[in-house]
Amino acid sequence: MRILITVLLLLMFTDAVAYLDPGTGSMLLQVILGGVAAVGVAVKLYWHKLRAAFGMAKKVEPDEDQD
Repeated sequence: MRILITVLLLLMFTDAVAYLDPGTGSMLLQVILGGVAAVGVAVKLYWHKLRAAFGMAKKVEPDEDQD
């Protein structure tokens, strides 16, 4: 019964009174660019491990000139 009352109360209010100032768009852009930068740094730090995990690691050839 409580769920029904809650749903009815939520459906009763249709208009949302909200204001997004110009700084909000700038902040969202900054968060997105920061996330992209963080992913780039993480990939750079773990590049060799990622290549090995996907089977793309460079094969080391033994030197034939060693005596």
